[in-house]
Amino acid sequence: MSQMSLYFSADRAERRRRRHHSSRRLGDVVVTLACLAWLGVSGWILFGDMPPEIFDNHTSKAMQDRMRTCEGSFQKRFECKQQLLLNGERWGFAVALDRILLMCAPPITIWIVWSAMKRREDREG
Repeated sequence: MSQMSLYFSADRAERRRRRHHSSRRLGDVVVTLACLAWLGVSGWILFGDMPPEIFDNHTSKAMQDRMRTCEGSFQKRFECKQQLLLNGERWGFAVALDRILLMCAPPITIWIVWSAMKRREDREG
């Protein structure tokens, strides 16, 4: 092989390596921007409109109205009110956790898939 053909093949390999590196970097930027956009939009949608029951405590008007329905002896009223408060806390926690998972799962999944695609490409190439 002549010196000239070695130069061209080395030059071609270098161009291919640079193109591969720049497309990978572009993919990283696109995936990152897509994930950040998803987190921003879904966070705004899911947490910008929280039901007021999530924030209810024993002093809120809605909870006071529900507590007034508790009847019976002191013990029964106490248990009824305690149950209302606990159910509200459990429901609020479940809703918040559900919304966090809906917000975070898609970007995490996309990032894992993108990372796996890059690793596979590294092994093959």
